[in-house]
Amino acid sequence: MTTSNKHDDEEPNETAFVLSILRESFPGRSDKQLIPIGMVYAGTRWGRDFRFCEVPKTDSSPLTVCNNEEDAELYFSWLADHLYTLEGQPNEAQELLCKLVKGMTPQDAALMLGMHAALYQLEIETMEVQLEKNCTFEKYLKEEKTLMTDEELEDLDEEKQRDLYQQVAEETVEWLDLAPGIGHVDVPWRMPLSVALKKAGEDQQERINLLNVFYGSFFQYIEGIGGKADTVDAE
Repeated sequence: MTTSNKHDDEEPNETAFVLSILRESFPGRSDKQLIPIGMVYAGTRWGRDFRFCEVPKTDSSPLTVCNNEEDAELYFSWLADHLYTLEGQPNEAQELLCKLVKGMTPQDAALMLGMHAALYQLEIETMEVQLEKNCTFEKYLKEEKTLMTDEELEDLDEEKQRDLYQQVAEETVEWLDLAPGIGHVDVPWRMPLSVALKKAGEDQQERINLLNVFYGSFFQYIEGIGGKADTVDAE
């Protein structure tokens, strides 16, 4: 799996502009703490990891989705403890992401991870649909080009798109193998979320609050950019 960055050639003054906005939005943070958020805004995307896909049981049935507030409260309580004690190493795609999370405040990290998860999902959803049809990359790209503006066609990096298409294909195989039917948004991001929750300490309610920040950020970007989404309020 690879890391996608749409702005490898981003101008230094543009980076400075983004940081200046983030300094105003997140006062008291160092630039080092703000850089991961800026990277996400600039187009950096880290791949998913479905290895850590355990779910709690309710009435002897796995809680694969939250259908109501009671399910959400049970799931968040379980997840807050599960991620706090989770052991393992990030996959190659998330190594840098986990290192960056270690340098952030837990609150900022949860916010950034939710934003990233939403933007990644929005960017790959068309690919996922085409992969379900066993569509080749060439056919996918041909169809996508018919929907692009002249400016988008000029900026298109076909090699990066090919790499991302392959990455999503590999992730889909992993998901179907390890976590079919599990609908929790956090599953492919549990390792970096675990890093953030461990920084929060022993207070379970604080860890639950961070999960609410992650999910709130995710749905804010999904709804704001991709349209209305069905959500479960776990607060």
